[in-house]
This record gives sequence, C-alpha cells and structure tokens, in this order.
Amino acid sequence: MSIIKDRILALDVGDKRIGVAVSDPFGFSGTPLGIIQNNEKAFEKIKEYINQYKPKKIIIGLPLTLKGEEGEQAKKTKAFAEKLKEKIPDIDIVFEDERFTTSIAEERLSLAVKNKKKMKKKLDSVSAVVILESYLSKNPL
Repeated sequence: MSIIKDRILALDVGDKRIGVAVSDPFGFSGTPLGIIQNNEKAFEKIKEYINQYKPKKIIIGLPLTLKGEEGEQAKKTKAFAEKLKEKIPDIDIVFEDERFTTSIAEERLSLAVKNKKKMKKKLDSVSAVVILESYLSKNPL
C-alpha cells in the first residue's frame, strides 16, 4: 500500500494575478509555486503546472462575502473556472471558501519576510497554500 497520494493544484484567482500552490506527495501541506498573470496565457501556464505535477484536482479559492454569499468577485472566479474547465476538461475543479486567506498569508509571511516588496510578490502564492491546506484539513487524501 502506497502512502503517496495524488497531488492537488490550488489557485488563488485575482483580477491581475493568480497564486499557485501544489500539495506535497503525502497530502499533508502545500508548497507555493509562484504567481502567473491573469490573462489569456494563464491557461497555458496552468497546463504547464498540470503537466509537471500531474494533479488529479484543482482547488480554486472562492471569495465569499463575510455573510458567506457570492459577490461580484466570486462570479468572476466562477467564470474563470468555467473557462479553465473548457480548456482542461479532464481534471476536477473544486471551490474552497477563501475568506481570510490573505490575512492568514500576510501573517505567515510577516514572520518570515521583512521586506514588504518581497512579501507582496509572494502573497498570492502563499494565499493559494492557505486555500489548499484549508481544503486538505477538511478532505484528507
């Protein structure tokens, strides 16, 4: 019996940038992979990550309001997910509530990175890690 699990890719989709993270081979935690620009080339970059890490699933952070409702940003995120599904139909896409992930990511980064400019560059990918780890904590592999 193998303890190595299927990997999961996580995306923190913003208007300008997309943070990307991947689960470790054991399904315990996530690793930030970086950010990609949210434009038409984003789907090609996501395909590159899929080819490299062979995830069975993509988790996309869904930005709900504080009341747990879907606002304008959630609609944009779902539209992005639909387009991604059209371009990559053979992979499951799951949404994960991403409320407070940026705050959690900022807190984690502030402990490790003192330079604000460096912190801002890493924030989206660390937010993707927080989204992924939130999903993993509720859905162990």
